Amino acid sequence: MASPLAVLKSILSNPTDIDFVKQFTTDKFTYVSLNFQNAELKKIMPWAGTNDGTEALVKTFIDVSRYWKVDNFEIHDTFENKDGAAIFGSFTYTSSLLGKTVTSPFAVLARGEHGKLSYVQFMEDTFATVRSFRESGEYLIKARPDGWETRV
Repeated sequence: MASPLAVLKSILSNPTDIDFVKQFTTDKFTYVSLNFQNAELKKIMPWAGTNDGTEALVKTFIDVSRYWKVDNFEIHDTFENKDGAAIFGSFTYTSSLLGKTVTSPFAVLARGEHGKLSYVQFMEDTFATVRSFRESGEYLIKARPDGWETRV
């Protein structure tokens, strides 16, 4: 029986093929992309949030390849225990419409048992990836308690 890390790596080797991915996920599979739920972000990245079913994971990878060209995807480190695995790395994307290139770290947490995954959570620098879609305009950011502000 494959370990959670081996299963996760298998899924990442062909994440847009639903029949392939389904053999590695449970019937009650949950995929969390970027956050648990954020309606504003979902308008920009429809896959964002908590989603039930293997189809959500596969659709995310299909959509990502529509929104960006994946220039690079590297795994830097992995961890595993009997119930799950984590992968850490970086990717470089170029947005399809604006041609803006961004590089982001990423982390994937997977939970599973008996050779199948029941949960996958993907995190990235969402501020960077969303900015690859920004055509114009800026934000006035006021976050620091000392009153300092900046425009981005």
